[in-house]
Amino acid sequence: MADDFWKAVYEKLIDNRELLKLICFDTANQEILSWVRPNTTLRSRCARFMHNGVIADKSGLIKEILNYSANNKALRRIILLTWVDKNPDSMAFFKLPGNSESVERLRKGEFGNIDKVRILSMIEPREGAGSLYKEIIEAADNEAKAKEELRKAEEMANAALSSAEVEAALHSKDMIAAPDTNNWSYEGNFNEVVYEELQKIKAALEILEDVNKQLKTENKELRNEQSKRKTELNNYSTKLEKEVKESKKLSSELAKEKDLNSSLTSQLAFAKAELASKPAKTLSDSEIGDLRFKLDEALKENKELKKALSNRDASLNRIKSENLELNLKMENANDQSQTIKNLKQRLAEYSAKENLQTKTVVGQLVSKARYSNDFGEKSGKKCWLFVSITGQIYYLDLADIPANKAVPEEYMLASFDGEKLISFTSLETDERKEVFGFIELKDGSGFLNTDNEQIPIFLNVTEKWAGRPARGVFLPELEDRNAGIYKIDILPDTAKLNKSDQKSSKKPSEKTDKAEDNIKFEGQKVIVFGGDRVGLEYERALNRAGLEAKWFSGFSLLSEISLGFGKPDLMIIVTKQVSHALLRELNAYAEKHSIPVAYSTRRGITSVLEIVKQTFK
Repeated sequence: MADDFWKAVYEKLIDNRELLKLICFDTANQEILSWVRPNTTLRSRCARFMHNGVIADKSGLIKEILNYSANNKALRRIILLTWVDKNPDSMAFFKLPGNSESVERLRKGEFGNIDKVRILSMIEPREGAGSLYKEIIEAADNEAKAKEELRKAEEMANAALSSAEVEAALHSKDMIAAPDTNNWSYEGNFNEVVYEELQKIKAALEILEDVNKQLKTENKELRNEQSKRKTELNNYSTKLEKEVKESKKLSSELAKEKDLNSSLTSQLAFAKAELASKPAKTLSDSEIGDLRFKLDEALKENKELKKALSNRDASLNRIKSENLELNLKMENANDQSQTIKNLKQRLAEYSAKENLQTKTVVGQLVSKARYSNDFGEKSGKKCWLFVSITGQIYYLDLADIPANKAVPEEYMLASFDGEKLISFTSLETDERKEVFGFIELKDGSGFLNTDNEQIPIFLNVTEKWAGRPARGVFLPELEDRNAGIYKIDILPDTAKLNKSDQKSSKKPSEKTDKAEDNIKFEGQKVIVFGGDRVGLEYERALNRAGLEAKWFSGFSLLSEISLGFGKPDLMIIVTKQVSHALLRELNAYAEKHSIPVAYSTRRGITSVLEIVKQTFK
């Protein structure tokens, strides 16, 4: 902040030619030469003012530098900043408050001689400080002027005395030598002539003494005037400090008056409101009590609504943060060709470990097939055809690969003990994702319509699947594979409710409202999974009860929601409409982070509220 302030001040000062002239005369010759030597043009223009690399005419050199700097802003800035850097003691004056003590220190020369004070007066950025510098500079100018006049008077007196003495001596010499000369005749008394000359000398000395006395008197008067000015300045500073204290005192009293006035205004408004709130004569005491009770209830409900709104804002902020992190994660995904190269390298590393009894292979599930006659008992049975990235073919039993992992075209890492498959792991964890949407048939091709995009399905899609909700596994584009859905699971169509469901759904909501009436919590954080038919109603009901609630679908992936998951005070799993895979992940997550878990076999809001009530009672 200070650097920016002085930068703005210096930008104005570099155009002040008078200031730059004073700075040049207050700068050492070597510093001035350092400005001239690097500049060829300026050095040639200033050559006539230097002799053998030494300044012969400083005034002429400075005048030439200033003329050249008129069209060279960089040189003007160098002149100013050089003086600022070389005079830190003088620049320290600007850090002091503008009081009488600081002015007295400046007058005594603590921050430099009168030449530096003149420069400081032009740099001074504080308003109202000009009068302080003016008095000090005028006093110094008057003192210098008096000394100069005294010097001139003394020179004149000495010159007059020397002239009178020389003339008298010459005259006396001629007169004394006159009696010995035969060619010169003198009429009168020789002693009288000498006496007259001595009288003239005496008169000249008396004149000099008078002049000297007059100069001393004037000098004394100047010193008295200076002392008088100092006294007046001290009195003015004292008076100013007194006025400042008085001003602060008045400001404090004014603030108190304003506070008192504000308090009186508030009391008056309260009195008016109280008078206005007095019931009419037609209202009974019971009616007044009912109105007050309703007002209290309304205030409480307003407070709870504000709290619920605040919780919802916090939830939205977490969602935005999750989306941002997910977008960054997607943007930073590695190139697929590099992924294949890394997989090959990892395969080579695994193959290089001779001491291992297992064999690891990287490849893809191509399609389902049947065992050939070469497999004996297995011949004719269905199996998965697994092709490694080196082109080797493996036949895998359907039972050895879990249905949720069997995704054709997905790169997998398979471990074998001899010919037996012992583990099967996806190598596209960062790229694959599970998406939800509705199936659409278009020109004989299938698509999964999500909230944000339409994704092609690279599987056989039948007419009866059209319009059905589904969960698909998305795989990204590779050199020999298009991006799209390579595994699809049809979900129950929960969006279509029959009339009996609609009628029965009203009763739980009525019970829920009654159940919520007596349940108030203190902002505990609750996460609900499953119960997709009720869905966001869990959040609304729990937030109204004073909780910070968040609901996630039972078919979500924990890896996608854990960024905004955190550590809640309670995790509720509604076992209706929740996948087994998510259930296993949630149990492991809760055990790792010591999170209490409660299970609800019913998806009604009343059941969930009862679990929360039992947990936090």
